[in-house]
Amino acid sequence: MKNIITIIVCFLMGIGMASQLHSSEKITQKKNRKYNTPDSTDMKYHAQALAALKDSTFVFNTNQIIFNNGISTSVSSVTNFISLNKNRVVIQIAFDIPYIGYNGLGGITVEGHISTVKMRTDKKGFTRYEFYANGTGISARVELTLHPTNNSATAIISPNFNSKQLNLNGNISYEQSLYL
Repeated sequence: MKNIITIIVCFLMGIGMASQLHSSEKITQKKNRKYNTPDSTDMKYHAQALAALKDSTFVFNTNQIIFNNGISTSVSSVTNFISLNKNRVVIQIAFDIPYIGYNGLGGITVEGHISTVKMRTDKKGFTRYEFYANGTGISARVELTLHPTNNSATAIISPNFNSKQLNLNGNISYEQSLYL
């Protein structure tokens, strides 16, 4: 009888310890979700994107466009980009529609020179890169915001002559553009 009681007590203690261990695992998982730690690959891409911004030589490949009214559309990152090479910029927007646009792709491509470059990083780690693009067919303020843990970014193109701004989502890569 003593053996059965001993076994039952050990069993109950084991269950109590297992539930304590399970609850501590849940707390650890919750902390990891709260403080989402990026993996080393994402941080490598972030470092490359940051270096590209500092060097003013990058391509921002767009995969989503959001219009003023909040409607968004997915687009090809091959034909939608902002390319910067020191002081020259090419902005190309091409929608996947059957109509031929100014650039032959259903959109527009504009080239220009940049001026008034500002780069700053806030307390949360978001890096904002702002410049003015001026040239044939374009006069706009462009603001890129790089995410603090990877190379994903958003861009806001605000034309100087109207209020029809475009919001773009995509990734920054450190590469030379074929167009510059």
